[in-house]
Amino acid sequence: MKMNMLFKSMIVIAVLALGLTSCNLLGYFDNNEAEDFAQIETMAAATISARFTQAAFDALAGQLTQMAPTAGLPTLQTPLASSTPIPTNTPIATFTPPATAVPPTATAIPIPCNAAKYIADVTIPDWSTLYGGEEFVKTWQVKNVGTCSWTKDYHIYFADGKKLDAPSSVAFPKTVNPGETVNLSVPMVAPSEKGSYTGSWLLEAANGVDFGVGYDFSVPLTVNIKVEVLPAAKDPDTRYDLVKEMCSASWRTNAGDIGCPSAKIDTDKGSITRSYSPVIAGGYKDDEGALYTVPAKGGDGMIQGKFPKIKIKAGDRFRALLICADQAKKCSVTYEVLYDVSDSEEGGSLGTWNIDYSNSKQVDIDLGSLADKEVYLLLKVISKGDSTDDVALWIAPRVTNP
Repeated sequence: MKMNMLFKSMIVIAVLALGLTSCNLLGYFDNNEAEDFAQIETMAAATISARFTQAAFDALAGQLTQMAPTAGLPTLQTPLASSTPIPTNTPIATFTPPATAVPPTATAIPIPCNAAKYIADVTIPDWSTLYGGEEFVKTWQVKNVGTCSWTKDYHIYFADGKKLDAPSSVAFPKTVNPGETVNLSVPMVAPSEKGSYTGSWLLEAANGVDFGVGYDFSVPLTVNIKVEVLPAAKDPDTRYDLVKEMCSASWRTNAGDIGCPSAKIDTDKGSITRSYSPVIAGGYKDDEGALYTVPAKGGDGMIQGKFPKIKIKAGDRFRALLICADQAKKCSVTYEVLYDVSDSEEGGSLGTWNIDYSNSKQVDIDLGSLADKEVYLLLKVISKGDSTDDVALWIAPRVTNP
């Protein structure tokens, strides 16, 4: 009990000593305004000494506390907070996969009365090269995907862009029922100046409602061409250039009429195209204009072009080189030049020539017997058996007067 009282007394004395020291120091600064720096140092040292004294006192108190018996001393026990019971684990919810989303049922879009689908460019594929002033026929193949039949009172009409000397509108050539296709053709002329040209064409129903192709059946059909300067004929005496006038002729095969020019060389359906840098059998590249005439597939495969009538003069001659195209190694055909006299029953063949990949023929026909007559010239190529490689070239076919 005595030890406990002694311990408490020592704590009270230490607290009073610290308080007095602090008051003296603060009072000094208040009364003397810290003018004497030496005195300040002395007081600071006293404060530090008091701090050390306090530390020594604290150490002694600790030792006495350890030495004091614990028996009989009142135990100051702060009751511990009751342990918070550990919550029972909450079971994890079982994962239920989301139900498969069912897409909403699409609302059926009603099919309009007049609707078209673009199928192909039968002639003049986009950005075909034509020559200034050249006449051609642009043909689109379209399908009736609407619910109404197209009659001959329907039209294709010019909508925007370059008209290319075409008529404002052209009537449909036949009745086209839903699900059927039709070829719509418009005659045009290439501009004389070099450049790129585009024209847009829409379809018009009998009641004046216009329509087109595409998602909402409002997109126009287009013609896109590049125009180059027409190369001059190598023969200065040329009077009528059949390469230049290629699409002035009407062309047909054993399978029926075909448009001019064809989209490509086609040994299945037959085709008519041209080049001013043809590559002929043996790989030689010529520098004159050439017609690529390809018969349609079949044992009686043939292709024929009938040119507009021309008046034959005394001294006129028909000239051309007949040869197969390069790499057409199975080419085997018969060439023929025919004529019809206008407003007359007169007509016939001016000559035939058998050509294969290994040979060629320079043709020179005297037209003197037809002088002063208006004559239609016809070029014809007939397959001889297998038509696989029958790509027959007419190099520089022309009427000349040397």
